[in-house]
Amino acid sequence: MPSLLLASILDNGAVYYPLLFGIPVVAGIVVAWQNLARRSALWILAAVVTAEMLVDFALDEERWSDLPFFVVVGLILFGLAAMVRWIALRFRPEPVGRVAE
Repeated sequence: MPSLLLASILDNGAVYYPLLFGIPVVAGIVVAWQNLARRSALWILAAVVTAEMLVDFALDEERWSDLPFFVVVGLILFGLAAMVRWIALRFRPEPVGRVAE
C-alpha cells in the first residue's frame, strides 16, 4: 500500500520534478557545507543520485525500455549535484582566526 501511495504522488508533475531536481541540489549544498574531501563528497552525491534513480526505476511501468533514459537522467543529476557543490563551496565563508592557521 505505501508503494502505491508513493507511486501516485510521484505521478503528479508538481511533486515529481521538484523532487527529481531538488534532491541533488540539496545534497550538493549539504556535502559542500560538511567540508568533506572531494572524493568522499562525489561518492556521496553518486549514492544519492543512484538511490533516487533506483526508486524512480522501481516505480516505472516500462522499466527496461526506459533504462537508457534513467542512465542519462542519472548522469545529468549527478552533474547538477556536483555543480551545486562547486558553487556552494565558492560561497562558503572562509574560517578566520586560529582555525584558519
